[in-house]
Amino acid sequence: MRSAPLREVCEDYLARLKRYGPAEVREVKASDAEPAQAIKQESERLLDAIEPGDQAYVLDERGTQQTSVELSQTLKNHEMRAVKRLVFVLGGAYGMDPALKTRGKLLALSKLTLPHELCRALILEQLYRARTIQHGEPYHHA
Repeated sequence: MRSAPLREVCEDYLARLKRYGPAEVREVKASDAEPAQAIKQESERLLDAIEPGDQAYVLDERGTQQTSVELSQTLKNHEMRAVKRLVFVLGGAYGMDPALKTRGKLLALSKLTLPHELCRALILEQLYRARTIQHGEPYHHA
């Protein structure tokens, strides 16, 4: 991440999230090709990082929006079904190949187009919030 303040926010929420179980951020190498080729290359790298048995959520402004409580319930439902891993996929600056979007469920953080660095901070915060909701902790104020 280029933005030091956003990197610090992400590190903070990732550390908080790890209190509830395994959590990690994986990055794939960005492509310096022209936009159409960059989308293809980056999407292939992201697809390669998703393992069989993973439940992927691809973050896209055209996806389904959930409240924080609904996201908390979604996570709980996956745990009850013993899903191997939940993977939240953020695309690069130019977007994602349709093949990547069909690999998982589309989830929107907003209908607005957001920078991927900000999306990382937002999804980490929301995942942490979901865990605190599950545990009845006072972080979330409904």
